[in-house]
Amino acid sequence: MAGRRKLSGVREVRPDEYVITSEPRPKGRAERFWRSLRAVALGPAIPSSAEKHERLNTATGLAILGADNIASSVYGPEEMMRALAMAGTGALFLATPLGAAIVGMLVILAISYQQTIRAYPSGAGGYIVATANLGALVGLVCAAALMIDYSLDVAVSIASGIQSVTSAVAGLAGGRLPLAFGVLALLTLANLRGIRTSGFVFAVPIYVYILAALGVLALGFAHWAMGSLPPYEPPPAAAQELSSASAGIGLFLVLRAFASGAVALTGVEAVSNGVPYFKPPEADRARRTLILMAIVFSMLFLGISILGAQLKVVADPTEVETVISQLARTLMGVGPYYYVLQGATFLLLVLAADTGFADFPRLLSLLAQDNVLPEQFAFRGRRLAFGNGIVLVAILAAMVMFIFHASVSGLVPLFAIGAFTTFTLSQAGMALHWWRHQEPRWQLRLAINAFGALVTAATLLVEVVGKFTEGAWLVLVIMPLLVLALKATGGHIKRTRRAVAVRSATHVDGQFHHHVLIPVSELNKAVLHAIAYTSSLCNTHPSRHCRRGVPDVQAVYVTDQEKQAEELRDKWDKLDPGVPLLILESPYRALVPTVLRYIDELQAEHEDQETIVTVLLPETVPRHWWQQFLHNTIPLQLKGALLFRKGTAVTSVPYQVSG
Repeated sequence: MAGRRKLSGVREVRPDEYVITSEPRPKGRAERFWRSLRAVALGPAIPSSAEKHERLNTATGLAILGADNIASSVYGPEEMMRALAMAGTGALFLATPLGAAIVGMLVILAISYQQTIRAYPSGAGGYIVATANLGALVGLVCAAALMIDYSLDVAVSIASGIQSVTSAVAGLAGGRLPLAFGVLALLTLANLRGIRTSGFVFAVPIYVYILAALGVLALGFAHWAMGSLPPYEPPPAAAQELSSASAGIGLFLVLRAFASGAVALTGVEAVSNGVPYFKPPEADRARRTLILMAIVFSMLFLGISILGAQLKVVADPTEVETVISQLARTLMGVGPYYYVLQGATFLLLVLAADTGFADFPRLLSLLAQDNVLPEQFAFRGRRLAFGNGIVLVAILAAMVMFIFHASVSGLVPLFAIGAFTTFTLSQAGMALHWWRHQEPRWQLRLAINAFGALVTAATLLVEVVGKFTEGAWLVLVIMPLLVLALKATGGHIKRTRRAVAVRSATHVDGQFHHHVLIPVSELNKAVLHAIAYTSSLCNTHPSRHCRRGVPDVQAVYVTDQEKQAEELRDKWDKLDPGVPLLILESPYRALVPTVLRYIDELQAEHEDQETIVTVLLPETVPRHWWQQFLHNTIPLQLKGALLFRKGTAVTSVPYQVSG
């Protein structure tokens, strides 16, 4: 190390071990501009040692982990009432018993997930529970369901949030899709930045929404008790639809309405996933948070359902104004309180969408760690965020929002299938967990989870039947295809890892014949530099492989002009650069195919042992990035043709010029 120039950001901590904390210097203005833009958009890099999740108490845990479930109280009752209104306002009385049934379902799920927290105090989602207890294939089914669920969670939450905005400012309804894309872009950027805002900041809009919504409901119930409910005026499009309502009240309509409202139960599992984020004792705080979340959701969902039934509130078919906006407008009027409620509702739904951004990449990282997906999904970027997963969920959410025009009623039928598939498999996995481990009071716990699995399976069937023609069939097609894709990808990754695994150094001590080809178009300094590079390899690294003999090195020139070939050969012989020149005549002027065919010939000469052909590409590196387009077109073509070719390696040897 004597005399070695020290570089900033490179520190040797012990022999053969360095800590590198800086990037190479930018090569030019374009790279400097890109780095500046990246720093502004994403922020500076965060060291791994700084990865510390803010620990949550019950209040902040409810705000952060309960946001998704509480936010669904905005669109769950609305979709239930939308289905009931198909039979006219006379069917809206069913909103009360259906709302009570959905709340009862939530109670069952909350009790069931209490058992999950007890069994997995370090946190476990449906994929982990299903894989550990029901096997890898069922785990993949659960993973596929969760991938669909999280993608649609982002899309539905954003679409519903935009509807809250258009409820207050109806003139923005025409720009629903651009607004949704704008919010999605901001959320994607925020998650790529790896922003960790304090729990208090996250809690503010959620608690404002809870208090404001409960205030509206309290006033409504007071009016109802006194028999003084104000007159309700539906949106114009809703009044027109009611006048043409033709469906009768039947079992299918009831099932359809229940399936629409039950989508509000999504997000229940978030608390059991996030147990490690709580302050000690983590499991106890998580269970209390889950109970509190169930209470808050039940009050909001049931309150909106009952008051909506009493006022005969109709979901706006144009999706400009939400049901909760109609309730607030009717009971409170349009004033400061109303706008505070709508603003808090929008922020709540944006935070609910952020749940999908957090859980989808985390799920992909688990799949990558289990060798089901490529390892890049387990890689955390400069800001400690799973950037590949974040970008992927953003793309999927953008696609479904574009296809369904950011329509909540269009997206909801797709939403619940994945969620209830996860619920069912997770609860079934927990039941089997208690059966196998037989811990104290295991019979009761098994019964709780088995009952939860039975109820959620029945609800899943209702979702499939009730929403089949409205888009649920699409999920039933996509989910098996996704499972097959995950299984095929995982199988390939695992087979490849087994094929390249080694148990001793002898596995890499293979016998092979080695050729080096240097494609040239003329004899210049870049070519001489590449030739010097080949002769320096064994001198620099005199390993046992080099001691067996220097590989065959040839410069190759492809042409269809005999005169040009002779001129180059004469020049080559006079300068004698140290390697032979091989002329490849190509009557059809096919440079790349000619080189590839000659490589085939070299490899065919030594069928008794493996032949490695290294194609060494002399490349002129100009001063400015844009000048690259004026040089090196042939090396680029060869790189593309030789990429992943069996028995072939490609090495670029750059030669810097100042012109």
